[in-house]
Parts: sequence; C-alpha cells; structure tokens
Amino acid sequence: MSLIVDCFRRLTEGSYCKSELKGYKVTDVSRTRKIGIACRNFQDLKQKACSKLNVTNDPAEVNVFLLDGSLIDEEYFYTLEPQTTLILQKPGEKVLTDADILYDALRRVNIDFLTAGDKVAQFLTENLKAKVALLNKALNKDDSKTALSMKDEHPEWFENLETNCTTKEAYMHRRCQDRIRTYLYKTIEQIKSSDVYINDRKAREQLLCAIEFFKLQLREDHYFGYYFDRSRAKRDSKDDSDETDSSFQCYEHCPCNFGHISDETYLRQRYLRLPESSDTNATTDPATIDETDARKLKESEKTEEETANNEKPKSCPYHVKPRRKQIAICDKKGEFKCAGRWNTNGCAYGDKHKINPYRSKEELALFSTWNLDHKIERSRTLVPLILKISRQDTINEQDIYDCYDNLFTVKNLRLVHIVCHDKGSHK
Repeated sequence: MSLIVDCFRRLTEGSYCKSELKGYKVTDVSRTRKIGIACRNFQDLKQKACSKLNVTNDPAEVNVFLLDGSLIDEEYFYTLEPQTTLILQKPGEKVLTDADILYDALRRVNIDFLTAGDKVAQFLTENLKAKVALLNKALNKDDSKTALSMKDEHPEWFENLETNCTTKEAYMHRRCQDRIRTYLYKTIEQIKSSDVYINDRKAREQLLCAIEFFKLQLREDHYFGYYFDRSRAKRDSKDDSDETDSSFQCYEHCPCNFGHISDETYLRQRYLRLPESSDTNATTDPATIDETDARKLKESEKTEEETANNEKPKSCPYHVKPRRKQIAICDKKGEFKCAGRWNTNGCAYGDKHKINPYRSKEELALFSTWNLDHKIERSRTLVPLILKISRQDTINEQDIYDCYDNLFTVKNLRLVHIVCHDKGSHK
C-alpha cells in the first residue's frame, strides 16, 4: 500500500466510524414507552427520535440524557455503546434519573401507606437512626467480592450496565466524569441564556473565552473522573503534595484521548516528516502528494470550518495548567464517606453515612443518590460571578482559575449522602 493511500485511509477511518449505522433505545421523560432508533450521527438520532416520539420542537431545542441524568453532547455521543437507553427532553421538561424515580416511589410508599398503620408509624418514629444503621449493616455484610475488579470476576456487578468498561474502576471513573460534565453543560446553558450574554457583545466574547478555557482545562484534568476511581486512592503521604501528575495513562473513554488536530496537521506530522525508521524507500517530499487527494483534504477542512460553531472564540487567552495530582476521594477499597452539609465541618451521622459502590450492585445503585454538592452554589453564586467579571474591561486570569476550581474541583465540591444534601440557598 502506498504512503498516500495509507495516509488517507487513516484520515478517513474516524469519519467512517462516526457515520456507521448504530442502534439506540430512546424514551421520553415520562418513560411511558421506549423505541429503537437506528442512526448514523447525533443529529440523525435527534431527528428520528423526535419523529417517533411525536415531538414537534426543533431537534436543536431538544436535549438528550442518559438514565443517570447526564446530558449528552455530540462529542460524547460517539463514545456510547450501541443499544444505550437515552432520554429525550423537550424545553421545560424535567428529567428524572432512576435514583429520583426510586426515591419518589419510596417516599410515596412511606408517607401514603406505611404511616397509615399505628404499628408501622411507631416503627418509623422510634429510634429510627438505629434502625437505619442496622439496615445499612445488613446491606454491607458481604465483603467477599469488594476487591474484585474485572468484569469476568464479578459479572453480577456489571449486570444491565450499559457500558463497555471491563473494570469497576473504569466504570466509576466515567460516572464521575459524567457528573462533572453535567456541571459544565448546566453552566454553559445558564451563561448563554443570561441577559449579559445576549445583549452585551464584549461580555459575550469574554464569556466564550471562559467557556473555551473550562473545556480545555477539564480535558487536561480528565474531567476529574479519578475522584471515584479507587485505583487513584491515597496510599502514602506523598499524595498530599501539590505536584502535577503526567504519568497516569487514562482510560479509553476519557475525552483527553480524543484527537484535536486538523487533518492537515495530522498529515504533516504523521506522514510528511522524516521517518524515524531506517526505511530508505519512504518519501518525505510533499510534492509527491496526488493533487486530487490534496484537493479532497482542502475541501474536507473547508467543510469542517463551515460547520464549526460560529460562537467559538478565535483563541483562548487563558493558559491551561498541567494536570494536577490525581487523588480519589474514596479509600483504596472504594469506600466513600459523607462530608456533611455544606456549612458543617463533617457529617453529623459519622460512619452511618458511608458507602462502597465497588462492593455490590445494590450499593452501586444507592451511590447514585449521593451528590457532589457545591458549597458555594453554582447557579446562585458562581455563574452570576462569571457574568459580573465578564463585563470588566480586563479580566484577571486568576479570577477565571478560581471560578473553574469552585465549579469543578473538590475545593468547593463535597460528596454527601442524600440526607445531608441541602437544596436550599447556601447563605
């Protein structure tokens, strides 16, 4: 195979994979029915799903979510496994996760049925904390498979999970990335719907630069997926340092592994440079490139430019920092402890609020009810602050870094049990 043929085969492999026909399951927010969709790309999925579910909105106005509540964008869509179940959300609708549905069902049962009997009411009111602790102890009694990691070692843990991850650690890594990614999408959505973004051109440019920086830095930081990855748990005192971590090889699903360079750059760097091998027959002369192939490459780049987001800033003025030390917020066994309400120094329930999703499928399901809670609130405080500083003539770079840390890192995020999650104003 010639150099040119091999070059363009590699260049087109990615686009071919993205256009391959794949099947997905789609439902609406009410979960009343589920349909199968065969599509070639994200836009194709949305158009066909809207048609099948009788959604009259413009597909561009419709959002797509995973069952755990993670919002899907076009880039992330291509990482999903075929037959993944997706939720279509029209403007104004609320998406309930599986955990929300379970919690609401239990709450209705507790209030409307269980308290109807005097004996049951007495059970629920007398020494309830001790009974909940006893229930939690019974749930956690089998620790025999906690240390197992591979799918073939603990297959029931992976049962019905729509994932191609082969280890528990990889799956938990991705689930944490999904939570952080959701914060990014919600932040962007709130910014772009604000009066400042809509009416102030200069502020809009500043905001687009900030958004671009958030995306680039999150990619550098692996979307902090390692927070839930017990293979990155603290093992010695050296992990307390602030040094960067450039040695860790991330999982295949991580966005940091996705390509960013253009076809032209890819061609120049990979095929038009001096070969590292001793193959004397290889050519490095760009003039040997076929004119037709070169024209196709140029047309491909032009198409990419035309379809690119017009709102994307020309360049990001903020410097992406090297990846920070990657430390999980669980121990090496995979156990997480509640950090307590946002305005406390710890959890008032102590060891009663702990969980190990690596232990069993049941605890993995319960873990989805735990929240990564912002102490300084994202929607009420952080986004308004970003909007405010965007109207300044010159933005202090450190202010953008501080906003990033408060939005996406454990500097401002704490993992909390649902009982300790205060949804009220954090004032």
